[in-house]
Amino acid sequence: MRNLFDKTLFIASLMMAFPGWMAQAAEPETGIFNRTNYGGFWRYDFNYETVDADGETPVILSAAIFMTPDLHDKTEVAKGCGILNHYTITDDKQRPTNVGFGLTLESVLVNANYFLIESDGFGFGIDKEHNQKYLQGRATARVDIDAFIAGKKLLEEEGFDLGNATLNLGYSQGGHSGMWVNRLVAEGYRSEELPKIDYCIIGGGPYDLYAHYQKLAAENLSQYPVALPLIFSGMIDAGGGKVKNEDVFTDDFVEYLPELFDSKEHDTDYINHFIYERYGNAGDKRLPIDKLLKPAFFDEESVPMTEIIHHLKQNSLVYDSWKPEKTDHISFVHSKNDEVVPFLNMENMKRYLLDQGYEAFDIDDTSEESHTDTGIYYVLKAITDLTAFIPTGTDHLLPEQEEERTHGIYSINGTLISKDATLSDAYRTLPRGIYIIDGQKIVKP
Repeated sequence: MRNLFDKTLFIASLMMAFPGWMAQAAEPETGIFNRTNYGGFWRYDFNYETVDADGETPVILSAAIFMTPDLHDKTEVAKGCGILNHYTITDDKQRPTNVGFGLTLESVLVNANYFLIESDGFGFGIDKEHNQKYLQGRATARVDIDAFIAGKKLLEEEGFDLGNATLNLGYSQGGHSGMWVNRLVAEGYRSEELPKIDYCIIGGGPYDLYAHYQKLAAENLSQYPVALPLIFSGMIDAGGGKVKNEDVFTDDFVEYLPELFDSKEHDTDYINHFIYERYGNAGDKRLPIDKLLKPAFFDEESVPMTEIIHHLKQNSLVYDSWKPEKTDHISFVHSKNDEVVPFLNMENMKRYLLDQGYEAFDIDDTSEESHTDTGIYYVLKAITDLTAFIPTGTDHLLPEQEEERTHGIYSINGTLISKDATLSDAYRTLPRGIYIIDGQKIVKP
């Protein structure tokens, strides 16, 4: 009893000395916790309940809702709401929803007059100490859907008219997650709240991770080496740690992984540059991957690769039978010159969908640019298509929403660059730099 009394007294003393101690240890509250006006758009930050990658353990994650000023002020009616599946990041300061400037995927797409809802996913935002679940399809899609449904409920409580269309959007890692969203919807995940998807625009996704691995191993070449540790960390995590980084990466490179990735202090550009500088030629951008990987990586029959390949196939979209029958239409964007996510991913996805009897899709492969620059093309195509898309039953409500809104754009020195440019035009044409748009300082990275 004496020990118990002493322990209780010690805890009580801590609470008195540090009144914020218990608050910091408590579970974060769900709901909207911040509303920010950036001039060209509003961002509502919120926390929501979902489950961890195991599909069972409750966890609270962070997310955000993006909307135009007109939607926020309720002077226009939205066409609907969109799930925005986030793209690859490694730096927690760049977590998906931490958007505060105008020329971004979120702020450009929101101008198509939809509420966009985006989760930070695992390992960023409120749960930045969590491991990333990189390219774990089912886990990531589940938290994206849960964020979407939670965000819609919060908007309804705020009295917004949400429209009747449901979108599914994403590029690169977001393209992979977006297709997994289609799959979970088809399988009936939360089907009462999300019965179907009206329109899906997806780009640059690694839909066939196993074929992607085979290409890397056969060519012994990477033009985007940061992707290798990201993919393998996700698959190793999916297997519960049966395989370790030390089993596939060289002893020298393994030493750098905690600082480069686990710290979440560095963005993809920094990590790529570091790898090129140490193991290759930063000017060449073509790295022999055997400088990073042990011989076991190149042998599919090796013990570590047998385990990893199992998870590569499990998290791909072309090895288990499913059909996106609750998605009305899918538009794909993918460059044949994509050096990060090879075009074979698109070819294999197309073949798979046709084999399943799904033909409600089109593919835009006209971009001849790199993966990153095709991402800009994806944004421009998405806003063009969404601006023209009139959801069933809303054509009489939205007669004047066929054109994207325009903005005055000034240099940081106050010189007028354009009097009436759309954000998509600005995103496409402006060089990197700082601009003033709608009275706000905007950075184009």
